[in-house]
Amino acid sequence: MRDYLQPPFIPPFWLLVAVVSMVALDHVPEQSVLLDTPVSHVGSLMIGIGLCIAIYVDVVFKRRGTTILPFRVANVLVTDGPFRYSRNPIYAGMGLALLGFGITLGKPLPLLVVPAFIGIIQFAFIRREEAGLEATFGEDYRQYMQQVRRWI
Repeated sequence: MRDYLQPPFIPPFWLLVAVVSMVALDHVPEQSVLLDTPVSHVGSLMIGIGLCIAIYVDVVFKRRGTTILPFRVANVLVTDGPFRYSRNPIYAGMGLALLGFGITLGKPLPLLVVPAFIGIIQFAFIRREEAGLEATFGEDYRQYMQQVRRWI
């Protein structure tokens, strides 16, 4: 499989773009506050959990000796740990952290960034990654796809 995407256009780049976009949208005037303290603290917890999931999966990949980069060929099919619940736990963790950030901001417009981020990840990364994994691991990956959902 060849390199489809090169840095800086990797998922963390898009996460950063999403966070900056959310901050910008938070400053749009005349928005009502949807969520206030203590509900906004739930957002902080979601950020922490989401980032911990992403970091943990990075550690799992390093221990298995396979790449975390979406434009590189994986040499190991990881199906245990968080991959028992999601085929894309890093992306799910990023999405959870982003949703938590939106909740922390408490206004409606920043929350619109979350589905946009998920769409970018889905179409720019996940589809290509799945095609590459299927080409590399064949029937093992197809069976895994039938057993485990894409996101959660």
